[in-house]
Amino acid sequence: MDYTLTGELVGLRLVRDADLESFVAWWSDPRTLVTMAGGKLVARPAEQVAETFRLWSSNQGSDAGLAVVELATGELIGHIALYGATVKDRCATLNVMIGAPYQGRGLGTDAVRTIIGYGFTGLGLHRIELTVNGDNPAAIAAYRKAGFVEEGRLREAFFQGGRWQDFVRMGVLAREFREGAAPIAVADSDSDPDADAAMRIEVFVADLDVFVDFYTRVLGFSIADDRRTSQSPYAAVALGTVRIGAVRAWTEVDRAARSVPTGTEIVLEVADVRAAYQRAVDSGWPIADGLTERPWGLLDFRVFDPDGYYVRVTSR
Repeated sequence: MDYTLTGELVGLRLVRDADLESFVAWWSDPRTLVTMAGGKLVARPAEQVAETFRLWSSNQGSDAGLAVVELATGELIGHIALYGATVKDRCATLNVMIGAPYQGRGLGTDAVRTIIGYGFTGLGLHRIELTVNGDNPAAIAAYRKAGFVEEGRLREAFFQGGRWQDFVRMGVLAREFREGAAPIAVADSDSDPDADAAMRIEVFVADLDVFVDFYTRVLGFSIADDRRTSQSPYAAVALGTVRIGAVRAWTEVDRAARSVPTGTEIVLEVADVRAAYQRAVDSGWPIADGLTERPWGLLDFRVFDPDGYYVRVTSR
């Protein structure tokens, strides 16, 4: 399966015509509609609903609309979208629909964490916001797990289910996501707090071939997943337990914005930093900061990758 973005539990991919039938069915399901803020419990013609999802999934400009698929089963489970961001404000609205049979399993939370991670690190957004039905505590809790905070409540703003209900406004800022974004999957309350954890990096690049060349030729990674010629191009490289995946950026890459002190630093610990440094030098790639013993006792060197990410290769 070709995914544009991957989380711990779900993958996000481009929407296909075959997905629309499921979207229409879920959109018309009262169990789904009651979870949506202000959702009208009135059926709409199937073609109108399908056209709505086509529009949300056209991915024009900085908008992103994707199908949500459960990784474990390969089943389509919903749709998720970021839309409405402007160059000046860099604020997008999140909309997510998870089919009723797949709710309550953490899949929606993982989908939200995955797409807002892309919004902040790939699209350069500053803020992501949403509106949720105040009578849907499960959805509110899921959004909180994904990093959103409640910012306000419009009391008795819409009529549904025979009574007046609230709109709840929630939002998350880029700096808040960065501070708490390490684990994507949210553990159950009864899970083992000492269980092993793993983390991988997904980056968004201008050219997948250049990305692969840099990490394999300059830093000695091997190719772990090569789908550069697929309908949804993707590549991943690995070195030991380190894995870096890449998808092609949907907008022009701003390399300067990705560098320190405002961007991202990728720290790679290696057993023989001198050998790694020599490999990088022999490759001919520009070295940003040569092999240096730091005050904290480690030896490292630093390079910029082709897309502006700052890579620090250090001893352990």
